[in-house]
Amino acid sequence: MLRASIAHGHSQADAPAAHQGESGPWDRELVPDAAGETREPSAACPVEAALGAVSGRWTTLVLRELMHGPRSYGGLRRALPGLSDKVLSDRLRTLVDLGLAERRETAGFPVRTTYTLTARGLLLRPLLVELYRTGRGLLAAPGPDPADATLKRDPAPEAACAPGTGPFASGPSDRGVSP
Repeated sequence: MLRASIAHGHSQADAPAAHQGESGPWDRELVPDAAGETREPSAACPVEAALGAVSGRWTTLVLRELMHGPRSYGGLRRALPGLSDKVLSDRLRTLVDLGLAERRETAGFPVRTTYTLTARGLLLRPLLVELYRTGRGLLAAPGPDPADATLKRDPAPEAACAPGTGPFASGPSDRGVSP
């Protein structure tokens, strides 16, 4: 907003005052509007909505698979062999209920069911990419982090990340770590 004001011949003094936090004004990139100024978790908070869409164990991996296009239930099971039928059914139902995926049945015998992301679901791609990048940085950061001990027990943490898969086609896939 400040850049736009300056570009249009306005001074910084003309810009609306940012909300004052304890240490000064809020970062307008983090809190660009009133919806981000919530004082407690709220369904109306954009950050809560985005994180809620990807929350739950296996959700990010199901989303990653659907980013490639329509997938059958069986195709998802083959792509994610460690995922139980119960959890896969639950994740798909949740994604459909949230309007992030569509369930389609084809006519004929046998009836085939496919799942595909909606336009809303595809909005999650940049979030998944950034979560992956952030996670890589957190896993690589030195320090007394409990995750360090877990990584030492896992001799090949990258083995679970198949290169060129998921929405991260230029690198390894997310490892199944869900928020």
